[in-house]
Amino acid sequence: MAIDISGISYFLPIFGFLFVFVIVYALLAKTKLLGDSQLINLIISFIVAIIFSTMASVEEYIETVTPWFVVLVIVLFFILIIIGLSQQKISDIMKPGFVWVFIIALIVIFLISAVKVFSFWQPIKEFVTTEARIAGAVILLAIAALTAWVLTKK
Repeated sequence: MAIDISGISYFLPIFGFLFVFVIVYALLAKTKLLGDSQLINLIISFIVAIIFSTMASVEEYIETVTPWFVVLVIVLFFILIIIGLSQQKISDIMKPGFVWVFIIALIVIFLISAVKVFSFWQPIKEFVTTEARIAGAVILLAIAALTAWVLTKK
């Protein structure tokens, strides 16, 4: 018998607020962008989290990104556990290429969530279907630029 935890959805705005608050505070404390003052970092983090939680579309974006971010972190954790148990040296696999794969995956998660929440796809779809010649020319130019870059990079 499965446990019904659908009631937790009432607390999603609070979780979104806390998620943004903690992330902004951690970034400000780590980068020391505003100095060493914890009070200033705390106030700025609180203000940014309030702004994020009062805007419905941004809150929906955070609620869309957060589960996928957690899934990515859990996948990374399990991959590192498996590698650690099989090779005994995690430092051998933790090369810049391995890290960049997860950074790119995180960027893709952010972009897909933004397209889903903010409906960026609809104007692009309308442009492609109504202005087929212009869209075809843009796609052709993009393919030509990519081909030229690949051929001349050496």
